[in-house]
Amino acid sequence: MGLDDWLDEVGARQKVVLAAFGTFQQQVEEGMHQLVLRAESVQQRADELEPGRLARLRQVLDVGAVLAKVTAQDFDGLSRRERRAVPGLWREVGLEHMTWFLTRSPDSVPRLVRQRLRDWSASEDAATQRKWAQLVGRRVEDKRVLRWALPMSVEAALGAEGPSTLARHWGDHALAEVVGMLRNSGIKETSPYAGHVIAEYLEGRLQTRQDLSQAMAFLVDDPLGRSWMPHRNVDGVAVSAPMEARIAVISKVLECRLAGRMAPAVLTRLEERLIARDGVFDDPRHMTLTQAWQSVRARAPDAFDAFLSALIQQDLEFFFERAMNEQDRRRFWLNYLGSIRRTTCWLASETYDALRARLANLPAEQQAAFRRARRLPRGKISAFVLSFERYVAVEFSDKGNATYVYEHRRLAQMLNGQPVEHHNDLKDTQETHCEKRLTHLPGWELRFEQELLELGIAQARPVVRRAR
Repeated sequence: MGLDDWLDEVGARQKVVLAAFGTFQQQVEEGMHQLVLRAESVQQRADELEPGRLARLRQVLDVGAVLAKVTAQDFDGLSRRERRAVPGLWREVGLEHMTWFLTRSPDSVPRLVRQRLRDWSASEDAATQRKWAQLVGRRVEDKRVLRWALPMSVEAALGAEGPSTLARHWGDHALAEVVGMLRNSGIKETSPYAGHVIAEYLEGRLQTRQDLSQAMAFLVDDPLGRSWMPHRNVDGVAVSAPMEARIAVISKVLECRLAGRMAPAVLTRLEERLIARDGVFDDPRHMTLTQAWQSVRARAPDAFDAFLSALIQQDLEFFFERAMNEQDRRRFWLNYLGSIRRTTCWLASETYDALRARLANLPAEQQAAFRRARRLPRGKISAFVLSFERYVAVEFSDKGNATYVYEHRRLAQMLNGQPVEHHNDLKDTQETHCEKRLTHLPGWELRFEQELLELGIAQARPVVRRAR
């Protein structure tokens, strides 16, 4: 073999060795990557199970005895299980004793950070939040130990401005991406923190006057987004967000609706989602608001009142245009929008079926109003119920039918718990229950106005405030 042939053979063998080494290195790197992914998956699963473990620990541990040991600074007297439970008892332990405990047990800092994120609440005093944030923030020497994925310091995240700061960091992302990043950071929809981030994200969109269609569509159409919205059991929502978070998000959603910077189809679906009867929020047009809706109204009074007036106006215009076609009555009752608390549209079966057959051809807001309407099994006349604070007015679709005005309790007595099946069920022909029976004779508008005013029902158009 010549020198050249030998050198060629050596070179070829060297290439084989290098190729094998490269393959081996790639396999090692892929193996390490898979190992890291599995470790992260196991740790993420452990984090998800941690709240359940803490709840079980509370049941089996003598919490009073644990607190007594912490208060006495008896670290050696705490068992391993008790030490793991202390961060979950941060409310009972208090700031001063937790400071001592973390000095003796620095390994507990990550658990306390995760617990504080899970328990973050806007109702907590801002100064107290800041002190707790400083306590853990100054003890985090290596964020990798926490598997910290948020683009901010621990102290900033746990402070009162944490959600708003995080929302600004991620403001350029779609809302679905923001929720995904929160989940990847260990902040699930079961945490109030996530809801407040969403609310602040929406506030940022309002302030910068950006289109809201994509964000609203996520909250309305995506099963994950519905966690913060009114929803029914059949909506495929895996878990409901905490009430504090839902109130924060829905309040901001109503402000987004008032701003109106979204596609009409999204707006229609949003309004239908907001009146989903889920037993917690229920229909806001009910005479007595649920506690959840009362809280929303307290946070966003203008947006709530505008939403309620819009629903009532849609129902009113739908009835008088599609079931009755009486523009004078439509104009008259529109003057009472600010006084009307609720409306119910009862459509005769023939009218209901005809509208349903051409539902797709109706404007989007009238499609929504139709879906809120109820079908009368019998009769050919439709009815429209307008509920005020103390009284109820009932209009009928055919001319020649008077308007009946009842006190709420008197109408309930007349119905006697029976379902409304015929328009006559809403008529007090004997005039034993109604307060007034008003006929539509010439000049009826002024006479109606005076008769209603005697009952304390005054015309009141809703105040329209400019959206931000």
